[in-house]
Amino acid sequence: MKNARARTVPLVDELVPIVDRWAAGKAPDDWLFAAPEGGPLRESNWKRSVQWTKAVAAIGLSGLRVHDLRHTAASIWLAQSADPTVVQRVLGHATASITMDLYGHLLDANLWNAARKIGGITGASSAHGAVPQRAVVDDQRPDLD
Repeated sequence: MKNARARTVPLVDELVPIVDRWAAGKAPDDWLFAAPEGGPLRESNWKRSVQWTKAVAAIGLSGLRVHDLRHTAASIWLAQSADPTVVQRVLGHATASITMDLYGHLLDANLWNAARKIGGITGASSAHGAVPQRAVVDDQRPDLD
């Protein structure tokens, strides 16, 4: 729990059966992953139990931090056009503007992708004398190719 506030975190469908198995027989207010002595599981205990160091070395990312997974999730959600306010609530940020300050640059890439998609459905073609899709040039445009 970040900032001592509970929040709902969405799960991809593939994780639901795994979480259901872990939750079997537990009370609704029990910790899903409890520490050996009870209470919340600390990151160090969790990393040891899942052999984190060995796992990240096996995939060639030995410097990967657990917190990096949080950034990855936020990046994917926003890149897939998730509502920034929803992402803000899941991450536990006080405001959506904090979320956008951290991850807003991802939406810039979405804007260029959307422009390309719209340009592809207009029926306009530079081969027929129409203005090319990239007539407006922005030197800050991310390289998406």
